Amino acid sequence: MTEINRLIRYIDYFREPNLRCNHDAGGYPIESEALCEFRRVLADTGFLLVFNWRAWLEENEVYRNLDHDIDENLQYADVETLRKLMTCYVRGDRFTEGLFKHVVLKGHVAKILLRLEEIAREETTNP
Repeated sequence: MTEINRLIRYIDYFREPNLRCNHDAGGYPIESEALCEFRRVLADTGFLLVFNWRAWLEENEVYRNLDHDIDENLQYADVETLRKLMTCYVRGDRFTEGLFKHVVLKGHVAKILLRLEEIAREETTNP
């Protein structure tokens, strides 16, 4: 299974209409097992990049507003852009607790994975 396929198998999870990212344990939110597993797969596959993600967000302002509809931008995004955007979400969550959960619930992570699936399908069809 390719590295991309390891990620896109989570599409159904992130498209779940009643998606729960966490549960409470003793009054504290605990991230769901599936979300923890997805984060591990992101790391294991090397999908996340080491780069100046804050500077990239400054240059790509459309992705800075988490409530902005990114459908049109993702429609033509390449794999590098998708990797950078996902990295921004994961790294940004370290500094702004709940950021990753927010983009999951807004559907941004599902949209990134759907675009990855589309790219993988195109590469299979047109090697």
